[in-house]
Amino acid sequence: MPGLLAITPPRKAARGREQDRLIVYLLLTGNASFTTAEYMKFASEAASAFYQMPGALTSAMRNAADAVNRPLLERNKSTSGHGQYAIGWLALGVLRESQFTLLLSGPMHGYVISQSETKHIHEPTLSGKGVGLGQKITHYFTQASLQSGDRIVLCGKIPIGWETALIDHSPASLEVTRRRLLTATNDDLNAVMMQVTDGSGLLHQLQQATHKQSAPEPTQEPHQTGTFEPFGREQGAESQPDATSISAHILQPSAYAIPLQQEEENPVPEDETSARATTARELPPSLPRAKHQAHVPEPPAEENIPQIVEQKKPMVRREPSQQTRQAAKAVASGMQTWRRGSERAGTGLQRFLPRLLPGAESSESFTLPSYMLAFIAVLIPLLVVTVASIVYLRYGRSAQCETYLQQAQNARIQAANLTDPIMQRDAWESVYRYVDKAETCRETTETLIIKQEAEAKLDQLRGIARLQFNPVFSSGLGIQISRMAASETDLFLLDAQTGYVKRAALTNRGFELDDSFDCKPNRYGDYQVGQIVDMLALPLLNSINATLLGVDATGNLLYCAPGQVAQAIPLPPPDTNWGRVTALTLDAGNLYVLDAPSSAVWVYTGKDGTFIDRPYFFFGGQIPEIQDAIDLAVNGDELYILHSDGHLSICSYSRIETVPTRCQDPAPLVNPFGAYQDTDLFSQAHITQMMFTAPPDPSILLLDADNQSVLRFTPRSLELQNQLRPTTGVSNPVSQGSVDAMTAGPNHVLYLAIKDKVYFATNMP
Repeated sequence: MPGLLAITPPRKAARGREQDRLIVYLLLTGNASFTTAEYMKFASEAASAFYQMPGALTSAMRNAADAVNRPLLERNKSTSGHGQYAIGWLALGVLRESQFTLLLSGPMHGYVISQSETKHIHEPTLSGKGVGLGQKITHYFTQASLQSGDRIVLCGKIPIGWETALIDHSPASLEVTRRRLLTATNDDLNAVMMQVTDGSGLLHQLQQATHKQSAPEPTQEPHQTGTFEPFGREQGAESQPDATSISAHILQPSAYAIPLQQEEENPVPEDETSARATTARELPPSLPRAKHQAHVPEPPAEENIPQIVEQKKPMVRREPSQQTRQAAKAVASGMQTWRRGSERAGTGLQRFLPRLLPGAESSESFTLPSYMLAFIAVLIPLLVVTVASIVYLRYGRSAQCETYLQQAQNARIQAANLTDPIMQRDAWESVYRYVDKAETCRETTETLIIKQEAEAKLDQLRGIARLQFNPVFSSGLGIQISRMAASETDLFLLDAQTGYVKRAALTNRGFELDDSFDCKPNRYGDYQVGQIVDMLALPLLNSINATLLGVDATGNLLYCAPGQVAQAIPLPPPDTNWGRVTALTLDAGNLYVLDAPSSAVWVYTGKDGTFIDRPYFFFGGQIPEIQDAIDLAVNGDELYILHSDGHLSICSYSRIETVPTRCQDPAPLVNPFGAYQDTDLFSQAHITQMMFTAPPDPSILLLDADNQSVLRFTPRSLELQNQLRPTTGVSNPVSQGSVDAMTAGPNHVLYLAIKDKVYFATNMP
């Protein structure tokens, strides 16, 4: 099936990709033509980009989506003059253990079918129109925790009959489920169905039988991890498959826009046709094929497989147009004029140079050698071009830049007289664009002043506060930082690959790494601590005298301190035991632990920094959908949950038995800045982490990783206060790329980590 690729990690996968199984499902819509090879090239490039990207899973998936977007966008630009275009609907799925992460770009549909329920995944406002339309990709992330036997269905357009067919949870085999979906509609289908079982991590794609005589080999016994089946039906085609095989998948012609071959005006002899048929490229049986009426016999009715025969078109000589003739005459006339000018220049020099020699009056006729004449003929045009270039660069380009500067000044006057925030934003963007072009010639005091004013006005309209960041270390640390925690004197960095925690201590010379700090996965006494998944800096006063608290996925706490051996103390397990610890936070001495796969948040009452009592369940009887939760924050009785797609949930804990704990999902974010009235800032942001800042002015910080921005909100109303971003220009030392981690110390110092580099700003609001 073109555009479908299911692949296990290659041998040389980047760090963090070793356990990720990738599924690429691409649909191309529009009127442009694509071959099967082009489809598979898109899918293969996405897989290559995914497994070459280390670090966070979502970053690797966005890198894979960008690998499809870039070439498709370039192709659309090159064919736009002919009225041809293509839009890619893309679904990227990654299976890591029991967690399935899905990226959708375009109005794709997804269904997660378990024994108890069917979850429909379709967010067209968040997933956008697809790839190939612009430099920035609009996409939607979601996660699901899969159990053995669960199934996932991906489809570009869901038939009406599937709304009831997918709700039926009666036990059925994969083939019975496929038949149920096929009989639920008569529409053309293009979809993929996946089933997971307990196994060793293999992927199996069911092969489709195109002839009843050639059934696929039987699938393996249930040691496999995933089975992927492309399926569908062409209208009017026979829907009864062979008993031992899966029916052939017929792709939609409209979705793939593969042009039919034109018939030749002159028939080709039968012997030539047969010889050509043996060398023509073979197309997969799933592609629709055109029939050649004269030479290709009709296939048997029970097979119903149309075919295509490649034919040569007769060579027809086309007379050049009138415009082509005129252009050719102009070129020929120019060459003749150039040649005559060169000959005249050579003749003139031949007459002039002898007069410079002594005794020119009595000397005999002077003749230049042929190589000298050839050299002069080449030298004179070069001198003319050089002089013309100097004149243009000094006067012509300068005049153009002066025009840009004048346009910037005019736009500046216009922007100052506007009152509508959207029109002000557009006008100041024009000022910035014109003055930026004017600076291609030279920077002046005037251009710098105008540029700084435009940037300040745009920041004011958008609510952007610029912070001066400085590097914490003089060079990179060589690790992939996924989490950070900070106190007034210490900065802790979590290596995503090894689970080790590094400590940087603040000294008179700045931050210095403490190589003796020991906080890593290991066996401590009777307890085995796995990779640290989250951590937080502890208050100075605690009974264990630790400065850092880490936790692994199974609920083992690790207390670390400088110059001491780390101590491991497991959390008392909850009544339902642990699914997988995702994150933790501390508020008023109590520890809140997020177990996303179990849809649970457990609260441990603290005693001098220790948590030895059994926890209580935060939600009570009303349990929200938080399987895709990636972070949490707490402020009193208010619990804030960050989901993988970037939206927030707020839950208010009730201390009254008759009043249940209530949640609002999604929680509305408020943007008071008028310049965003026509733009949804939050849907375009890629939110990856969240935290509360310390009093006296507590606020919620959300990390927009792709834009190197920290969104600052008021706790209860969730109103955007401002966006914290680095300064621009030469004063900004922050390297390009997505921000991998964020934290803020109690002294309101903001830290950002990009790959293995860390930056800090001391003037955070």
